[in-house]
Amino acid sequence: MRLIVHLTALCLGLLLAGCSSVIDADQARICRDVAPALHDERVSIDEVSLTPVPGTDALRLAYRARLGSRAVPHWIICTFAGHTGAARATLTGIDTDAGPLSDVKFYIIMRWWLSDAPDRAPPPALLRLSPRQAYWLQQAINGTTLAGIYGLVATGFALIHGLFGRINLAFGEIAVAGGVYMLIAVSVAGMAGRLGPGDLALAIIIGTIGAISISWLVGRSVILPLASSSSPPQGMLIGTIAVAIVLAEAARITAPLRVNWLPPLLNIPIPLAGDGGFVATVTAAQMLAAGMSLTGASILLGLMGFTRFGRAWRAYADDPLMAALLGVHVPALRSGTFVIAGAAAGLAGAVSVVAYGTVQPGEGLAITLKALISAIIGGIGSVPGAFLGAVIVAGVEIVWSASFDIVYRDLVIYALLAAFLILRPGGLLNNAAPRVREF
Repeated sequence: MRLIVHLTALCLGLLLAGCSSVIDADQARICRDVAPALHDERVSIDEVSLTPVPGTDALRLAYRARLGSRAVPHWIICTFAGHTGAARATLTGIDTDAGPLSDVKFYIIMRWWLSDAPDRAPPPALLRLSPRQAYWLQQAINGTTLAGIYGLVATGFALIHGLFGRINLAFGEIAVAGGVYMLIAVSVAGMAGRLGPGDLALAIIIGTIGAISISWLVGRSVILPLASSSSPPQGMLIGTIAVAIVLAEAARITAPLRVNWLPPLLNIPIPLAGDGGFVATVTAAQMLAAGMSLTGASILLGLMGFTRFGRAWRAYADDPLMAALLGVHVPALRSGTFVIAGAAAGLAGAVSVVAYGTVQPGEGLAITLKALISAIIGGIGSVPGAFLGAVIVAGVEIVWSASFDIVYRDLVIYALLAAFLILRPGGLLNNAAPRVREF
């Protein structure tokens, strides 16, 4: 229990670090490119801070202009036409510690400097690694997001399968719906002003709540009736496939009516390690996505392992009749399971939006299949197995994509699934045989 608490605190720290400064990357690049134009070409610019100006569409860049051993502090404020759309990259004014730029100087910077700004040397990496080592470190960083998305959706499969012995094939589309709700919330917040850390956190919560609502509704109106009837298992598969199609088509039809991209926030690369030919980098968005994934995984594992709900879930998964006779409130347990599974899927959609900037209609099928493979490899019906399988699937994807022809990547994943079904049908945790719904 203490380990889970410490891990959760660490992940929350990563999440808060990622949210500490929400800055549009394009605006940051433009403002950084302005500073060298205000000084002699021999002067080097050492950035001190870059922060939004509250209540405006402007950024304040504090820096030191260094010439030899002398460094003089300066600041500039770059004002933009807006905070969304093309306006966010349109510079409308420059103020400095020496006063606002004249119209002539501003025109010269816009016309001849920013249109062909010189490349700025990237900051040095924190660690020295060979190009090969840095390359594989970069692949591991990229794989963390994939593993988090697959693991969270796979948890939904495990939770539902543990209670009903059935598979809900709509979880991928529920995750996409959560991402869509988050993008809508971001768009609404953007119309009210510059997007801040609180707005981004609220959008993530709204996306997760939206996915929870869909999961609960699908559970009550589709899963429970089909699981309670004498229909064969195929009925559940067909019903949830129908739900997935409805969600995917709804997302596709409404896509032109809404903003489908998160503004380029928190994606300024930070050099981590490397030397020479390749430098591994990470962005605040990747750290935030990793923090969200690890926090969600820690909370889910702690919930299932150390709470009354987790004990009731495990008892019902092992012997439904005996659990009911011993006082487990089955309706509440089922409703709670739908809610938690939806929260995991919604968080996966939010992670995808934070890491990649968007979710697209139709992505739910790919997420569903990869998450289902993760759940089967780990041991279908096992929450820890879902995350273990996700790490394996994401790892195979990343290693294969980095080393071999990416065209054959999915073929390898499905071949791995076939091998597990033949050689170890219970998965890594041997969860499918002989007790198929054990934690």
